[in-house]
Amino acid sequence: MKPPPLALVIGALNIDLIARGLPRFAQPGQQVNGESLELSAGGKGRNIAEMLAAWLAPGQVGMVSKLPQDGRGLHHIPLQSLVNARINTDGVLVDAARSGDAPTLALILNTAAGARAVYYFPGRNESLSPEELESVKPLFEGAAQQGGFLLLSLEMPVETASYAIGMAHGLGLRVMLDPGGQPPDQAVDFSPLFQHPIFLLKPNAEEASRLTGLPISDYPSAGKAAEMLLAQDVSHLLITHGGQGAYAFTPEESRHIPPPGLPTQPEAEATGCGDQVLAVLCAEMLHGKVFFDACRTAVIAGSLQYTQAGRTPIPPGHPDLAGE
Repeated sequence: MKPPPLALVIGALNIDLIARGLPRFAQPGQQVNGESLELSAGGKGRNIAEMLAAWLAPGQVGMVSKLPQDGRGLHHIPLQSLVNARINTDGVLVDAARSGDAPTLALILNTAAGARAVYYFPGRNESLSPEELESVKPLFEGAAQQGGFLLLSLEMPVETASYAIGMAHGLGLRVMLDPGGQPPDQAVDFSPLFQHPIFLLKPNAEEASRLTGLPISDYPSAGKAAEMLLAQDVSHLLITHGGQGAYAFTPEESRHIPPPGLPTQPEAEATGCGDQVLAVLCAEMLHGKVFFDACRTAVIAGSLQYTQAGRTPIPPGHPDLAGE
């Protein structure tokens, strides 16, 4: 019998259709020719799991997700990506096909000049329910017994995420929450997420503003938002802020973590940077690093993600991480 995972990730398993090398975005009625088209696995949860698996032993990362079968076999793409990364898939609930079902799909358009547009088509894999979480509770229990972590994004109803946090709290399993995944143009009640303690919250600046209602433009303004979030029983907070780096907080201490100033490529994109940060932060804390030191390594890893095309995991042996 295989051992349970040490880190359990809950999130979506998506299909990404990525167009590159477009000279511009098409206007209504126009045709624009690109250079390449890629069909690949995506989803915040899937990205985090794959990136974390690069830092841990095979089988130490497990994925919990809901994945509908489809007649074209697209669901095999994200599922196989987990198998290739040697991630435990016992918590992936593959539903029988229904008419018209397909995994969540993101159509990502990239111009040669670096502009980017995303069209998102939510699927049934983002309808994970509390009952379905209960069906994989042994995975929660196994991670808790090892002193591991539950990592989750909001690629599910807020009520389901709250239920997962409550399950983890009842088992003594520490929670790392990335509050990304909810539509930015819709009003969302995030209060259910804070009904139980959260070990670590990792929003970007926009998400932190959404959680608190406060604008964030720099370290001092992030500090005001941090006061509100830490007061809701959050033990550790890392707010990422693109080219300004990140801001790390505990109830006792705070630090501005500047970006490492790495050169970027024209095809670089922000997709996956926050996922890389959370994955490396979790791995480093599992390896015994203290929070602020783990944050520094994680911010470098997130910056390295921005210097490359695609979402290839940053390995622990990367030369730019030396000495961290």
